[in-house]
Amino acid sequence: MSQHRLEWITKHPKEVAKYEGKWVAITKDGIVASGDSIKEIDKELSSKNIKEQPLIMKIPRKDEEMSVLCLKWDIQK
Repeated sequence: MSQHRLEWITKHPKEVAKYEGKWVAITKDGIVASGDSIKEIDKELSSKNIKEQPLIMKIPRKDEEMSVLCLKWDIQK
């Protein structure tokens, strides 16, 4: 995972908290897509002109534990 995406998460906890329980795609500029499923993220990313590989992760709710799933999104679509 790219360091700048993880740094964005740690520097913007209030913004990240708005997406509790959602899947998000994060670039160096912040959250560029969100949804209830990876499929929704894929659909939203496909409609945008994203030039960099986003970090895709689920933001846990307060009652959930954090888990990490690394996904590679095909930016060539």
